[in-house]
Amino acid sequence: MNYGIKISLTSFILGITLCSAEVFDGYTLFSPTGGGPGGGTGGTSYLLDNNMNTVHTWVHPRGAASMPYLLADSSIIYPYRVQSPTMSAGGVGGGIAHIAWDGTVLWQFTVSDDIYQHHHDVQPLPNGNILVVAWERKTAADAYAMGRQIIDNPLGEMWSTAILELEMVLPNQANIVWEWHLWDHLIQDYDSSLPGFGVISEHPELMDINYGDVGGGGGPGGSNADWKHINAIDYNPNLDQIVISSRHHDEVYIIDHSTTTEEAAGHAGGNS
Repeated sequence: MNYGIKISLTSFILGITLCSAEVFDGYTLFSPTGGGPGGGTGGTSYLLDNNMNTVHTWVHPRGAASMPYLLADSSIIYPYRVQSPTMSAGGVGGGIAHIAWDGTVLWQFTVSDDIYQHHHDVQPLPNGNILVVAWERKTAADAYAMGRQIIDNPLGEMWSTAILELEMVLPNQANIVWEWHLWDHLIQDYDSSLPGFGVISEHPELMDINYGDVGGGGGPGGSNADWKHINAIDYNPNLDQIVISSRHHDEVYIIDHSTTTEEAAGHAGGNS
């Protein structure tokens, strides 16, 4: 295997770039994260070729929440950090923007309110909509009523996960045209008088509400109630399925997107 090595030395910082023969033809698009939970220092998205040449940049007033996406018309979808997120932990975002090649903001929308807070990733869909990962705020009372035994964070909350499919309405609105809620797919073996009681091993399609801790008093952004900590979302257009990954639980979940929102609240699925 042959490697090309590029070494640069600036202010005693050494950078080494390795490029193997198996590298894909094309470009790399990324946005360094930064600016703290509010992303106040702004940010830049870089489009590079395989020789590390900068093909294009987009400059943003808010820092990135995760990676941007390049669309077929050379515009990008850019998830960013809002000024005052309603829930804050590692990967907090809150804003999604559609930005043209020349930097014109075509659309932007905020998912940051008392119930939902976007974090980490988004996923553009072939139909032009965008899948958004969000924390869904539940109180300790909500969790106990569903069979959770312990809430061990200073907030007294449990942040579940929701996936929202947004239809862009220019210039700064959106319609939620489909949604999926983790809270609809819980099981517990703690109290037979509470919802979702059953044998956990017999229901791989459900989530054990008592598995793992719920947030804590430290970490990025201070106290939080992040249960699953979903890092990434992707979409398979051939199967019409969504995949998300949980950092806290080291698990990957596949979700049937062929359902209606009402069907998505059930456990039978659609075409899958």
